[in-house]
Amino acid sequence: MTQAYQKLVISQLTGDFRSSTSISRADWQEPGPREAIVRNRFAGCNAIFDKNLCRNKIRYVDVVPPYDMGIESIGEIVALGPDTDEFAVGDAVATVMLGTGYRQFQKANVERLVKVREASAEILTLVPTGVSAYVGLNHIAQMRSGETIAVSAAAGGIGHIVVQLAKLAGNTVIGITGTNSKVETLHELGCDRVIDYRREDLRGVLEREFPRGLDIAYDTVGGEVFDTFLDHLAKHGRLIISGHTSDFDKPIENVPHPRIYRKLYWKSASVRAFQNQEFPEYQPESTRQMLQLYYDGRIKPLVDPTPFVGLESVADAVEYMLAGKNTGKVVVRIA
Repeated sequence: MTQAYQKLVISQLTGDFRSSTSISRADWQEPGPREAIVRNRFAGCNAIFDKNLCRNKIRYVDVVPPYDMGIESIGEIVALGPDTDEFAVGDAVATVMLGTGYRQFQKANVERLVKVREASAEILTLVPTGVSAYVGLNHIAQMRSGETIAVSAAAGGIGHIVVQLAKLAGNTVIGITGTNSKVETLHELGCDRVIDYRREDLRGVLEREFPRGLDIAYDTVGGEVFDTFLDHLAKHGRLIISGHTSDFDKPIENVPHPRIYRKLYWKSASVRAFQNQEFPEYQPESTRQMLQLYYDGRIKPLVDPTPFVGLESVADAVEYMLAGKNTGKVVVRIA
C-alpha cells in the first residue's frame, strides 16, 4: 500500500491556532517490527493544549515548525509489521501520543495501541479523557463513597465523566457550569445540585447548602472558582487541579491572599495538581475499567453534536471549544 496522506502541522508560531497551522502532505511509511499503520477515523480536540502549542508554552515541549499535532485518535489497523500477532488488520484501536492525532494515518508501536470494540467517537471520549477522570478521582483524589464532590466545567469533556464516576461511587455531586443550557444535561447525568455561576453566587450557594464543606473539589477552571473551592474544603478535603481554563492564556495574576497553609492546615486538607501523563503506572488498568463501564452501559460518554469534518475543520473545533460552547467531548471526524 503506497499513498500520500494529509496531516495538520504547526507551520509558524503566531500564538493563534488558525494562523499557526496548515495542512501538509506526508508520504506513506511501511510498518517495521512491532509496528502498525492505523487509519485515524476520529481525533479528540484539546483546544487549550493545542493553542498553547501554537504559543510554544507547553513546558515539556519545544515546538520547532513544522510540528505535528493532535494527541488522541481512534481508527482501524490497515497494515502490520513483523511480530505483531496479537493484532490483525481491521482491528479497531485507540492511540494516545502527541503528534499522531490530526492526521489521516499514523505509524504506531503496538505497545501503545488499545484494542477496542469499534472505532467510535464515544470510545474516543474515554481514551484518554475518561481515563484522566478515573485516575484523577480514584488515585489522586482517593475518592470514597458518601462524600460531597464539586466539579467545575461539569458538562465539559472531562467534567461529565467525573460527574458520572462520582455518582457511581455513591457520592453527592455538585455540577458547576456557566451556561444555562447545560443545566438540564447535568441533572440528567446525575448531579444532585447544579450551580450556574453566572446566575447564582457560587460561594453563597456552597456556604448555605453545603456548610460541612467539600470532600473533593475537581477543578479545571481556576480563578475565582478555584478560590471558592479552596475556601470551602471540608476536613480532609482534597482540591484537584486538572487545568485552569479561565486564565491559561493570560498574564499571571498576583492575588493577595493569606498563604495557602492557613486555609489547609487546620482542616488537614490538601491541594493536588494532576496531569494524566505524569501517572503512566495507572493507565492500563484505568483504561480497562473505563472501557468496561462503557461496555456495561454504566457510563454515557457525551460527544458534542456539532459536526467537525476533515483536518480543515480542526481550527473551527478549537475555537468552538475555547468559546465554551461544547457539551461533552469535541471530536473531529478525519475525512
